[in-house]
Amino acid sequence: MSGFDIEADESANRLHMELRGSLSEAEAASAIERVEAEAAKLSPGFDVINDISAFKPLSQDVADIIAEGKEALTVRDAAALVRVTGDSALGDMQFSRVGGDEGYEVTKAETVAEAEAKLDER
Repeated sequence: MSGFDIEADESANRLHMELRGSLSEAEAASAIERVEAEAAKLSPGFDVINDISAFKPLSQDVADIIAEGKEALTVRDAAALVRVTGDSALGDMQFSRVGGDEGYEVTKAETVAEAEAKLDER
Protein backbone atom coordinates (compact mmCIF):
# COMPACT_ATOMS: atom_id res chain seq x y z
CA MET A 1 0.00 0.00 0.00
CA SER A 2 1.35 3.41 -0.92
CA GLY A 3 1.14 6.58 1.11
CA PHE A 4 3.08 9.08 3.13
CA ASP A 5 3.34 10.70 6.55
CA ILE A 6 4.98 14.10 6.85
CA GLU A 7 5.10 16.00 10.12
CA ALA A 8 7.11 18.85 11.62
CA ASP A 9 8.57 18.41 15.09
CA GLU A 10 8.87 22.05 16.08
CA SER A 11 10.56 21.34 19.43
CA ALA A 12 13.41 19.46 17.69
CA ASN A 13 13.29 21.69 14.56
CA ARG A 14 13.05 18.52 12.51
CA LEU A 15 10.86 17.37 9.63
CA HIS A 16 9.87 13.68 9.65
CA MET A 17 8.87 12.14 6.33
CA GLU A 18 7.89 8.58 5.51
CA LEU A 19 7.12 7.47 1.96
CA ARG A 20 5.61 4.01 1.40
CA GLY A 21 4.92 2.01 -1.72
CA SER A 22 4.93 3.44 -5.21
CA LEU A 23 3.30 6.87 -5.10
CA SER A 24 0.95 8.02 -7.83
CA GLU A 25 1.37 11.51 -9.33
CA ALA A 26 -1.52 12.76 -7.20
CA GLU A 27 -0.04 11.24 -4.02
CA ALA A 28 3.38 12.70 -4.82
CA ALA A 29 1.87 16.16 -5.42
CA SER A 30 -0.01 15.92 -2.10
CA ALA A 31 3.19 14.86 -0.34
CA ILE A 32 5.05 17.89 -1.73
CA GLU A 33 2.27 20.21 -0.56
CA ARG A 34 2.54 18.64 2.88
CA VAL A 35 6.36 19.01 2.88
CA GLU A 36 5.99 22.71 2.10
CA ALA A 37 3.33 23.26 4.76
CA GLU A 38 5.16 21.35 7.49
CA ALA A 39 8.59 22.82 6.64
CA ALA A 40 7.07 26.30 6.96
CA LYS A 41 6.51 25.55 10.67
CA LEU A 42 10.25 25.08 11.25
CA SER A 43 13.13 27.52 11.71
CA PRO A 44 15.85 27.87 9.07
CA GLY A 45 18.55 25.24 9.51
CA PHE A 46 16.06 22.47 10.32
CA ASP A 47 16.93 18.80 9.85
CA VAL A 48 14.99 16.17 7.91
CA ILE A 49 14.51 12.45 8.36
CA ASN A 50 13.22 10.88 5.16
CA ASP A 51 12.21 7.25 5.74
CA ILE A 52 12.05 5.49 2.37
CA SER A 53 12.62 1.99 3.76
CA ALA A 54 9.18 0.85 2.50
CA PHE A 55 9.34 2.90 -0.69
CA LYS A 56 9.11 1.46 -4.23
CA PRO A 57 10.65 2.99 -7.38
CA LEU A 58 8.76 5.79 -9.10
CA SER A 59 7.71 6.58 -12.63
CA GLN A 60 9.67 9.44 -14.22
CA ASP A 61 6.68 11.80 -13.85
CA VAL A 62 6.51 11.09 -10.12
CA ALA A 63 10.30 11.41 -9.82
CA ASP A 64 10.03 14.89 -11.33
CA ILE A 65 7.45 15.83 -8.69
CA ILE A 66 9.72 14.47 -5.93
CA ALA A 67 12.51 16.70 -7.28
CA GLU A 68 10.22 19.66 -6.46
CA GLY A 69 10.11 18.43 -2.85
CA LYS A 70 13.89 18.41 -2.67
CA GLU A 71 13.87 21.99 -3.96
CA ALA A 72 11.25 22.96 -1.36
CA LEU A 73 13.60 21.79 1.40
CA THR A 74 16.40 23.88 -0.08
CA VAL A 75 14.19 26.97 -0.34
CA ARG A 76 13.07 26.52 3.28
CA ASP A 77 16.74 26.34 4.32
CA ALA A 78 17.09 22.74 5.48
CA ALA A 79 20.54 22.05 6.93
CA ALA A 80 20.75 18.26 6.82
CA LEU A 81 18.75 15.24 5.70
CA VAL A 82 19.17 11.64 6.75
CA ARG A 83 17.64 9.17 4.33
CA VAL A 84 16.48 5.96 6.04
CA THR A 85 16.93 3.29 3.42
CA GLY A 86 16.55 -0.07 5.14
CA ASP A 87 16.60 -2.56 2.25
CA SER A 88 15.47 0.01 -0.32
CA ALA A 89 18.74 0.39 -2.24
CA LEU A 90 16.88 1.00 -5.50
CA GLY A 91 14.68 3.66 -3.91
CA ASP A 92 17.76 5.33 -2.44
CA MET A 93 19.44 5.42 -5.86
CA GLN A 94 16.35 6.98 -7.40
CA PHE A 95 16.11 9.66 -4.69
CA SER A 96 19.79 10.44 -5.18
CA ARG A 97 19.27 10.97 -8.91
CA VAL A 98 16.15 13.16 -8.96
CA GLY A 99 16.59 16.90 -8.91
CA GLY A 100 19.82 18.79 -8.67
CA ASP A 101 22.17 19.58 -5.84
CA GLU A 102 20.13 19.62 -2.65
CA GLY A 103 21.96 22.49 -0.98
CA TYR A 104 21.94 20.61 2.33
CA GLU A 105 23.97 17.76 3.81
CA VAL A 106 22.62 14.28 2.95
CA THR A 107 23.56 11.10 4.79
CA LYS A 108 22.02 7.64 5.09
CA ALA A 109 20.88 5.41 7.93
CA GLU A 110 19.32 1.96 8.12
CA THR A 111 16.72 2.87 10.78
CA VAL A 112 14.87 5.94 12.00
CA ALA A 113 16.57 5.55 15.40
CA GLU A 114 19.98 5.65 13.71
CA ALA A 115 18.90 8.74 11.74
CA GLU A 116 17.79 10.49 14.92
CA ALA A 117 21.13 9.68 16.56
CA LYS A 118 23.09 11.03 13.58
CA LEU A 119 21.18 14.31 13.69
CA ASP A 120 21.48 14.56 17.47
CA GLU A 121 25.26 14.33 17.09
CA ARG A 122 25.42 17.32 14.74
